[in-house]
Amino acid sequence: MDWTAPRHCAFMALCLLRTAAAADCPIVIDPPTVVVRYGDPSSANCTATRTTRGMGWEASVGSIDMQTGPQSLVWSVSNLTDWAVEPKCYANFDTEPKQCLKKLNILLYKYPDSVSISYNPAGALEEGMPYVQQCEVQSIAPAQNLSVNWYRFGVVIHRETFSTASSTGPVTVYPNLVITPNRTDDGAQYSCEIEMNLGPGGPQPNPVIKSKIIVTTVLYKPVLKDPHVEHVLVKHGVEDEYLTCSASGNPAPRYEWKFPPGLPNDQQPQSEERGTQLHLSPVFPGEYVCNATNSYGTASKTFVVSVEEGRSRTTFWAILGSGIAVTVVLVVGYLIHRRAGENSII
Repeated sequence: MDWTAPRHCAFMALCLLRTAAAADCPIVIDPPTVVVRYGDPSSANCTATRTTRGMGWEASVGSIDMQTGPQSLVWSVSNLTDWAVEPKCYANFDTEPKQCLKKLNILLYKYPDSVSISYNPAGALEEGMPYVQQCEVQSIAPAQNLSVNWYRFGVVIHRETFSTASSTGPVTVYPNLVITPNRTDDGAQYSCEIEMNLGPGGPQPNPVIKSKIIVTTVLYKPVLKDPHVEHVLVKHGVEDEYLTCSASGNPAPRYEWKFPPGLPNDQQPQSEERGTQLHLSPVFPGEYVCNATNSYGTASKTFVVSVEEGRSRTTFWAILGSGIAVTVVLVVGYLIHRRAGENSII
């Protein structure tokens, strides 16, 4: 077959079967692989290492018909937008291999239209329930060797790389990360980013595109700052005491107090500071229970209040009288003893 008219070959596949293997083909393409952004110009030079009868480029864009005489031929396009382009440089020789070709490898890439992160389902999260964190990458090419990083407060918590070949042209991908939030995630900032690994011929460092940050809302039952039973000893005569009950929760908890049995209605204390504080005036001993409640549960704290016993006025005077009596006895005894001593000397 004469390659002087390759475009007139009725069956290109049969034509290719008659060519020499690429390893034996005395053709060099420089560079052998081009990495080009969608819409940018691209070119490569094909050089024969032996004298040719003719050379040309077969391509869906930028093709060059067979030309006689040249030892090199440049394929070029000013605006590469064909995702399926596979340029092939071919040549005819007087000696074996009389016909051969080599393909120029092209990696055509496109930055994504957008990168965004969201929850599925959307909205606030319930503590302890699994949720899908979705990083949507809109219209990217190629998706092969695409790396996705997930961040929490700017620290990488997960990394995933797509290594399988994707379809030709831009695709939208939805990398997912399953998380089970707890109360420490309430207000946490999450984001995702993609890294395009385009190889040594591509932009360096690898292009990175980040999503905006999303702030997570986690719904959880109330948690007391100090859940232990608290014993409160009030000094005798003190008429005011405050009991403080504080809890976190989402939604914010409401507070309800239970009083000791037997507390007169007219002495029931009033809560203050949105219910977190109970003002005892006067102080009535017994158990006071604080219940912090929201739509996800209740947390309770118990306060045991006791009043220090005071001494009565009668007891005070009895002790004072006893002290005076002992003092008088000691003084009288001392005087008698002294006088007896003086009489014995005379």
